[in-house]
Amino acid sequence: MTDLTAERSLATHLVQKGHAMRAAAVARPTQEDWDEVIEARCVADDNTGVRKLSIREFAFLGDGGADIGGWNLGPSSPEYLLGVISTCLTHTFLCLAAVRDLPLNRVEVRVQANNNDAGFFGVTSDRPPQPHDIRIHVELDAPTLSAEEKAAFIAEAEAKCPVVKALREPQSLTLTSA
Repeated sequence: MTDLTAERSLATHLVQKGHAMRAAAVARPTQEDWDEVIEARCVADDNTGVRKLSIREFAFLGDGGADIGGWNLGPSSPEYLLGVISTCLTHTFLCLAAVRDLPLNRVEVRVQANNNDAGFFGVTSDRPPQPHDIRIHVELDAPTLSAEEKAAFIAEAEAKCPVVKALREPQSLTLTSA
């Protein structure tokens, strides 16, 4: 009889992920091999105003609450932003652990921010209109790491996380219209 819990553990996934990542690095050995264009597309075209987001073959809904005329059918854009930070940083932990054969039992990344939509309602506000004062809380169950090693691992993941880097470093942004 096999232990299904062990087979489905995060540590087991990290072993498989490490094998896959090492094989991909061998198959694609130059930086040019990794160049790609990624895309997200959003359409609002019906009486709900719901934003239909598609990324590859995946579909998501973006909406707001009743105060902003929404139907609460999905997260708001600022909430998606926090979710993307959370998923990317979590994945960065997994990638780093996988290539190092570092067992992790659990990773939880909670992201919070202050938000103020007053400007959308014509209300005068001195608060930034974008999510601000973003706070990230990490819970990492890494039994083989000392407290100092865990702190260094967390700092390294934060420094390497593509989405965190994109938010911290200036980016070019070009808007075009048809």
